Amino acid sequence: MGPAITVLMWWLLFAGTHTALSHPPIRARLVNRLGERAFLGVYSLVAFATFIPLVSTYFGNRSSQAVPLAALATAPGIWWVTILLMLLAISLLVLAYSRLNPVSSLMEKSSSGAKGMLRITRHSAFMGLAIFGLAHLFVNHSAIDRAFFGGMFLYALLGAAHQDWRRRQSKKPELQRFFVETSFFPFVAIATGRNRFEPRELRPIALIAAIVIFALVFAFHHRLFG
Repeated sequence: MGPAITVLMWWLLFAGTHTALSHPPIRARLVNRLGERAFLGVYSLVAFATFIPLVSTYFGNRSSQAVPLAALATAPGIWWVTILLMLLAISLLVLAYSRLNPVSSLMEKSSSGAKGMLRITRHSAFMGLAIFGLAHLFVNHSAIDRAFFGGMFLYALLGAAHQDWRRRQSKKPELQRFFVETSFFPFVAIATGRNRFEPRELRPIALIAAIVIFALVFAFHHRLFG
């Protein structure tokens, strides 16, 4: 079995167990038997047990001849597309945790509404991960790179879709309103007039952190990741 196929299998295991354990009937049964804290412990343990082998398989078999980020400047169009996508991805990932999100399973009781980053997308973390994978697909063409980053992209989209489906089952009025004024993909609700962009609601410290992380990744990418 080739390393690319192994990476895909680990993605299937990670995504499959993640989805199964968060599926309402399965989650409810396990919580009733184990308790909330023990369930979260099992959930985290299974996640680590599948994600760590996934990452180690990828980094243990990827090519050591990766193209330095600076060299992408010679590829017309790819430079700015990749850089802008990565800046957006890191910003979404950092800002995702700067405000309570009523879609998140750990913050389900929040009534914060669609403010800040949620005006852009109700799945900041998942969309950040999806864009992160997509950006790397533009510049990584080996089979194992495509398996790893393609799997990341698909997992993020399917994970966001499953999260939406689970929350819609509750039919809570506040969540129904939340879905109306937010969008799955970034900026769609704003583009269609269901919401508006309010830069003042984005936390400055989170934006600064995102820019600093992006700059550090850019500066040390080739040294850290090849």
